[in-house]
Amino acid sequence: MATMITSDCINCGACEPECPNNAISQGDPVYVIDPKLCTECVGFHDYEACAAVCPVDVCVTDPNNIESEEVLIARARALHPETDFGNGFQSRFRKAQSDGAAAATEKAAAGEPKPAPVQAPAAKPASTPVTAAPSVAAPAPAVATVAPAAKAAAPAVVPKAVPTQSQPRPKKTFPKELPISFEEASKQYAGERGHLTGGVGLAVVLLQPVIGALPHAIKKRLEIAMQTPLFTAAGSTAVNIAHNAVLYPIVFIVIAAFINGPQIIFSQEINRYILIGLLLAGLEGIVRLKDGIFSAKPANEMKFPACFYGAPLGIIAAPLLQRYTGLVRDIPVPVQGFYSEGFVDKVERERRYGNAYTVEDRGKSFLVRMEFPRYVPDIGIANRERLPDSMPDYDYDLTLGDEELIVKGKCTDENVRKISSSIGAFPPEFTTVIPLRERIAGFVHHFDNKLLEVLLVKAQASSISF
Repeated sequence: MATMITSDCINCGACEPECPNNAISQGDPVYVIDPKLCTECVGFHDYEACAAVCPVDVCVTDPNNIESEEVLIARARALHPETDFGNGFQSRFRKAQSDGAAAATEKAAAGEPKPAPVQAPAAKPASTPVTAAPSVAAPAPAVATVAPAAKAAAPAVVPKAVPTQSQPRPKKTFPKELPISFEEASKQYAGERGHLTGGVGLAVVLLQPVIGALPHAIKKRLEIAMQTPLFTAAGSTAVNIAHNAVLYPIVFIVIAAFINGPQIIFSQEINRYILIGLLLAGLEGIVRLKDGIFSAKPANEMKFPACFYGAPLGIIAAPLLQRYTGLVRDIPVPVQGFYSEGFVDKVERERRYGNAYTVEDRGKSFLVRMEFPRYVPDIGIANRERLPDSMPDYDYDLTLGDEELIVKGKCTDENVRKISSSIGAFPPEFTTVIPLRERIAGFVHHFDNKLLEVLLVKAQASSISF
């Protein structure tokens, strides 16, 4: 039976890259699944990948399109002729049957009475007590033969692949790379920007009641720049909500005095305006904290939108933020809040697509930090137990344009590439174009522990020519 997406879809796009058959596409107005390509992940997973990642549970079974496991695996073989699924392919049908059989076995074992111990046949009476001893010890050989049989019946354990110890790779050099070390370039082209400290940092902490009104992205950038528990996006938002609970009633008192005259401030009628201000502040606070109230997300995963006067303040604060903080781009993590055992981590998926990178403006240079994939995903891959847990090191190439950096990553392990090439959510290579805002004269790079760091020297800060 084909899976379908209901009209409650929020267009998050989490399901599209997970489909092994590329059956999911953006429709109007929501994502759709092509039933001619959908195999309910039979042959690839023992669950439906789109339903596993969906944060709102809108990937459901289509009751008007019922299909058997035989039809689905036949479709998978037709769509992927290069893949040998074998007879032991993964299927949610088989998982359901095995789970049901295991439950039935446990139930039967719990209700079945234990058999009574077998009594050894009585020994014939003997004239002397000497001949009685062998009859007592006679069952011993039978007991001894049970242990080897039980050991023989135990299933064989497939040894897990152990990643080979990779030798330190030789340093790679690329066109327009500077003839100095990464450490030397970091000191020479550090510039004046860094974490917010001193008077500016103190001002940010003291102005939290107002800064907490700004959009979420600005508060997160300030949090990264501050690097102190005295300022966080969550904490500043909470302070601003409390601040608005005082500010809004005062604003409505002023409005009441403007409409009815100053004498209303000393009358009982003013209580109505104060109540309106408190209700408005409370409703706005609930809307801004909806991720934690309704979705039970932890504070570090919540998004704290601006209050109604925070959006125009954000336009004013953006130039100041760019002046005092250098973070140009943070790592995106889509569809926060969904976790499931056996499913892929969001940040790790961004690493496989080459999206897990940050760009920091250091005044005289840009610093790009890109995280490469760290472990082989556990997303129902066939023969997953034969692969190592840690992802092999990627090879990489760097190409520098006038105002862009192109990073190409490639998994060189052939065993991993054979499997990843047939899974949409596990590309064996990626190409990422990182746009920059200024002309770049040259760069240096450093790669260690699956972290690529590239320091790009601005043309205006250097007299280098190529």
